[in-house]
Amino acid sequence: MLRNVYLLLMFAVFVITRGDAQEPSDLSKPQAENWAEVFLAEDPLSAQEHVTIEDIRRSLSDPKQRDTVLTRHISRLDASTEAKKAFLAELLTDETPIVRRQAATLLGQLGWLEEVIVQMLLDYLESDDTNLREAAIVALTQMDWGEIKPPDQYWKELIDALNSEETVVQESAKSQLARSGFQSVPLLIDTLSDPRSRVRQAAAWLLSEIVGSNIHRGAERITQPKVAAVPEPIPESMMDVVPTTPKNAIFQRDAHLARRFGTKKPDYVQVFYGTNRAPIPNNLPPWRNLLIFPFICLATAIVLLYFWNQPSDRKQFASCSTVLFVGLLCIAIIVSFMNFRDQLLERSKIGTGAKFGPRRDPDSKVHYGSCNVSIPPTHSVGELESPLMGTEEEEKHVILRNTNELEEKVFFDLVRSEVAKRASSNRSCFVFIHGFNVNFENAARRTAQIHHDLKFAGVPIFFSWPSRASVNHYFSDRNEIEYSRYIIKQFLLDVADRVEAERIHIIAHSMGADATCRAIADMGERGKIFDQIILAAPDIDRDVFRTQLLPRMAKTGNRTTMYCSRGDLALHISYTFNDAPRAGDSSRGILVTPEMDTVDASGIDTALLGHSYYGDCGPILNDVRQLVDQDLGPEQRQLKPWPFARELKYWTFPTPEDSTDNKPPNTKLPDVELKDAITAPEIP
Repeated sequence: MLRNVYLLLMFAVFVITRGDAQEPSDLSKPQAENWAEVFLAEDPLSAQEHVTIEDIRRSLSDPKQRDTVLTRHISRLDASTEAKKAFLAELLTDETPIVRRQAATLLGQLGWLEEVIVQMLLDYLESDDTNLREAAIVALTQMDWGEIKPPDQYWKELIDALNSEETVVQESAKSQLARSGFQSVPLLIDTLSDPRSRVRQAAAWLLSEIVGSNIHRGAERITQPKVAAVPEPIPESMMDVVPTTPKNAIFQRDAHLARRFGTKKPDYVQVFYGTNRAPIPNNLPPWRNLLIFPFICLATAIVLLYFWNQPSDRKQFASCSTVLFVGLLCIAIIVSFMNFRDQLLERSKIGTGAKFGPRRDPDSKVHYGSCNVSIPPTHSVGELESPLMGTEEEEKHVILRNTNELEEKVFFDLVRSEVAKRASSNRSCFVFIHGFNVNFENAARRTAQIHHDLKFAGVPIFFSWPSRASVNHYFSDRNEIEYSRYIIKQFLLDVADRVEAERIHIIAHSMGADATCRAIADMGERGKIFDQIILAAPDIDRDVFRTQLLPRMAKTGNRTTMYCSRGDLALHISYTFNDAPRAGDSSRGILVTPEMDTVDASGIDTALLGHSYYGDCGPILNDVRQLVDQDLGPEQRQLKPWPFARELKYWTFPTPEDSTDNKPPNTKLPDVELKDAITAPEIP
């Protein structure tokens, strides 16, 4: 009996235990099926093909979805860019901290955060809270405004901030007014009559700083009168400190205050520009970009040392492959060092404002603006001083201090007003078009240097086409200059029609002269709208220039002058690439025509490649100065004539060894008709 009861109990335990053990197995299948249901319940937007702003807004109201919905679905949002930006900007003020943090992170990753914050701070200027308005002024000091146009309330708050008891608020307002440049000049003039003494003094000082540091007349900068009471002067201890504000800061303290040394001040030149280059961000190249170049140099040097230490019987110097290998290694070291230097210099530049890259604007848009360039007090005529390594210093180098982009109408209005300010005899301007292998910054620096060295009393302007600024991109530059020539034509016509200058000079160099000549030749019967057309080392097919372009150019310009050289290595290479003589290369004969004055600069060329002598050489700059200032002919500029045909000559620069009895080296001068005059014999 007891045994049967025991067996029954054991059987019951077995059945219950088995049932308990099987229960998880029985439920495992339904549990696996419920996993997707659970996931969709936590994130229902995953099942939707399209996600709208309202969908995300509803999900944000659910605590279970709030932490991840933005990061998961913002890329799937079916909305325009502006709608996304406005939605994320709205979430910056959400009551939930995690939502605000996610919105700020996404705005930063998409590159919209600074623009949104600027707009938010501008809205704060409408607040009744004085403390909030002053805080907004301080916060705006180093912001990049992008395309946002400041409202009238912004300018009013800046002026009121000049009277603030807080030093940081005053300095922020002064910095922003100074960095606004000419846009703030009318406001500052009105402020000179403000009843508040502190505001009047600050406005007077800012006018002196803005206008005085940008006016350039002739050889010397006009010194503006000092204001007796300068509010809150910058301590001397700050003068030698390199600015630590971001490079993309528009309203930072003037860079020249941070790098000024000694008692002599640099000369400041304002140049105006047009460009069809695409704008680029003001981001610094990351340090990791620099590490590869020292590594390449080190690895290559180790290979060379290893080869050099081999026994003499193994070096096989006579082997062509060995010589080629060693040559390639040396080239690798040089190229790596040059790239390393360029990257390092890019990090150390102190210029601010808009930047333009090597590519054309995708919308074919022309950007307009002005650049402020400083010329060091130790500047030598013809030099474009730059640091070999290290930081730019205004005491030693020609520096692009800042670039201000302007609307097209504002640009031409401003240039016209600058021309009108000149004396009646100096209401002129020149337009410089650079050549191959030139970036935007160097185009601005070169324009300022030419203006300074010419002691030109008019207004300097340049057009920068999208050169790749690299010697190995010749064909890319050739393609870009062909694309840009119609844009250059329209720019030159706009300058002629809208600037209202009495004399307009054109200075075109190298490949830029190709597009310039074609542009001027296409202008048709518009009369003599240009005074001097100066072509420096033009990289253009000689026959095309002589037969198709020059006769039409003569209808548009009062005088055309070409500077050429037989030692121009860049044009020798161009001849090889294009299989046609170049107009600026006199090694294959000098182009001489009745429509143009030809000046051979071979005897005085000092440039490494013999290609930039137009801006590097003092005698040429002096010759150009006489052209643009007085419109003197070659015979009046002390140039040496070389007879070529009846009544036709070309010209060279005299040397100390020259005498009045010197004759050309050829024994007999060709006696040909003017219409047949093409090239003169080369002078050894």
